[in-house]
Amino acid sequence: MVKNSKYLLYLLGLLVSINAQAQLKQEGLNPIKRDLEITRVTFENFLKHYDEAVLLNNIKESEGEYQNGKGIEVHFEAPNANIYINTASARFGNNEPEILDTFYSDEIISLQQKRLEEATKKFIQEFHSYLPRLKASEEFRFVFNIEDSKIEVDGKALPPSPKSAKRTYRLEVVWKMSDINAFSKGEINESQLSERIKIEKK
Repeated sequence: MVKNSKYLLYLLGLLVSINAQAQLKQEGLNPIKRDLEITRVTFENFLKHYDEAVLLNNIKESEGEYQNGKGIEVHFEAPNANIYINTASARFGNNEPEILDTFYSDEIISLQQKRLEEATKKFIQEFHSYLPRLKASEEFRFVFNIEDSKIEVDGKALPPSPKSAKRTYRLEVVWKMSDINAFSKGEINESQLSERIKIEKK
């Protein structure tokens, strides 16, 4: 049975996209652009409310585009999560670079990537029937731009930690439309669909 939250997220995406659809009508209705906008908004809300495991990113603004022959790209600004530490004498909540350096070990960064991948897989599995109908040769590319949030003290930006470079990267999660079609038709199962994901880190 499909969870009610799936419909709520879809409806929210649909409502938020009304203004975009009105603009598209003025330019000449394009079904792919319409469905891309619904997908973008729905996926953004899905990530913000994802409860399978806590994401180690803050999901911010997103934008999507379609290129004929290539497919769809949806970009997300996904800065590293804020880190709060409680002690007996103080609470640190300004994302001081040394706190981030301690928290974001290689293991945590690997876990961060894994959770974004799993959330994206879950979205494709649950919302595949709502996605834009692309050509079989085209693909869906979800791009997460990851870096530390800017830290300001007294209106001045603090310089980044030298170790922030390893926390700054672009994660791309890609599916071919032909694989999504095969899943929609029941020709492959969830496990097989997950195996066909392509992960690129830049």
